[in-house]
Amino acid sequence: MANQSIFVTGTDTGVGKTTITAALILALQQQGHSVGVLKPFETGVTVEHLEHSDTERLRHLLSPPLPFDQVCIYAFPQPLAPLAASRELGKTIDLSRIHSQIHTLTQQYDFLLIEGAGGLFTPITSKHTMRDLITLLKIPCLIVGHTEIGGVNHCLLTMEASQHAGIPVSGIVLNEFRSQIPNSISCQQQESTVELIREWASAPVFGPIGYTQTVMTSWREGVDMLSEDSEIQRLARHLNETVSDIG
Repeated sequence: MANQSIFVTGTDTGVGKTTITAALILALQQQGHSVGVLKPFETGVTVEHLEHSDTERLRHLLSPPLPFDQVCIYAFPQPLAPLAASRELGKTIDLSRIHSQIHTLTQQYDFLLIEGAGGLFTPITSKHTMRDLITLLKIPCLIVGHTEIGGVNHCLLTMEASQHAGIPVSGIVLNEFRSQIPNSISCQQQESTVELIREWASAPVFGPIGYTQTVMTSWREGVDMLSEDSEIQRLARHLNETVSDIG
């Protein structure tokens, strides 16, 4: 089977990229694939609280788990964009280090999921954004979006920005990343958001993935539940079929 590397980006920060990435790792594993993960940048990470970091959570989903520094290349204590966080420490992010680690990991797994920070135009260096990194890697992206007001605009802008740079979009995952009290208006709004994204997007749309409170109270149990969601499973099969077509 050919290796597939996929960059998981979001329409914004906080839309649930890490949760969707984690659920997809487990779903692909359930379907018999070896899966690796890379989170090139994580900000807001301190040595004293590594156990609460996204990197720490993701690496423990692998079999066997990789060391922290093989999953996250640049970890910064300040909760800022990667460029700003690196400047605080007087450091410069080297994209060639990321490219080299990706090459190493692709030799070990059927699938490699690479989770970005923020959205496509999040600055990484003084000259490069997250979109520039994806373009450099020459891999497709998976867009994680939301179903709230503004979701249509955010998804379509992200898709257009990807395609303008020549980045293939493997799919869009719509995620309900926070709890809402359902009512007739909110339900109508969500349904119309999903319908319009399906109508206007030129890539397969998956979801919406329902909000799971367990993710907040017991993260591993929550992502285990999400990995069995029919839409996450359908996404995993879709990615597998894409790889099979390439191979």
